[in-house]
Amino acid sequence: MKTTLIALASMFFAVAAYAQNPTEKIVLNKGQKITATTSMSVTNEMMGMNTSTSSVTENLLEVKNVTDKDYTIANTLTRVKMNIEMPGNNTSYDSEKKEDQTSEMGQSMADKLNKTTELNIDNRSGRILNPSKSPEKKPTDQNNPMQGVMQMFGDNWSDEMVISGAFQLIPKGLKIGDSWKDSSAEGTQKSTRTYTYASNSDSGAVIKLNMITDATSSMDFMGMNIDMTTNTNSNSDILIDGQTGLVKKISTDATITGSMQMMGQSVPLNVKMNTLSLYK
Repeated sequence: MKTTLIALASMFFAVAAYAQNPTEKIVLNKGQKITATTSMSVTNEMMGMNTSTSSVTENLLEVKNVTDKDYTIANTLTRVKMNIEMPGNNTSYDSEKKEDQTSEMGQSMADKLNKTTELNIDNRSGRILNPSKSPEKKPTDQNNPMQGVMQMFGDNWSDEMVISGAFQLIPKGLKIGDSWKDSSAEGTQKSTRTYTYASNSDSGAVIKLNMITDATSSMDFMGMNIDMTTNTNSNSDILIDGQTGLVKKISTDATITGSMQMMGQSVPLNVKMNTLSLYK
């Protein structure tokens, strides 16, 4: 179980138009639906042992309302497929398989799958205007250790992350080769992002993004306190529809380093992560 926990932790710490001037605001229509599919693969080296995790998640986004300033967008997590491989122990889960729905992981995912949340985004920045409140943490069921793991890393399926990742605008007045930066801080997580307007062609505009994130977190898992400190350095290529600001594809390579404090030991983390997100 300890190895499974670290494998999951490594994974979750771990998202056609002709060429023209990019739009200055996101362009969506009421009733428009977007399917977001993200494939992720993670490898983790820990104490001389390698583990690997792969997953596929699918989300349905729907534009519920349109105003001059913002959009109301509903997000629904519709499918999760996951496979964890480690020496002597493999674990898999597919939300579409009936037999997996009653497993430990299936029970932990029950309150996330097929639940719809509506958020508003500013149409000139893509910023979430009414972020969701963090759900109250439920006591961990000692008969279902996966519940604690999913609570800890549930933000990776958060409505904010999925919706904000679907849109990207290029600041007004920038030309190809120009860069810009922004940063954010929420709780114990701080991120710095550097964007570069790389190209604009028939297939869309390409933005290169380097993001550095430092984070700490802790949880009580089956009566055991676990503290994590991580540094993530990721590089992404973002393909967007220049006419609408809608992301078409994101490919990301990331390296995560840090440590996990558990059972009186400090376990180093050395993780490689690759993700591909498609929006249709």
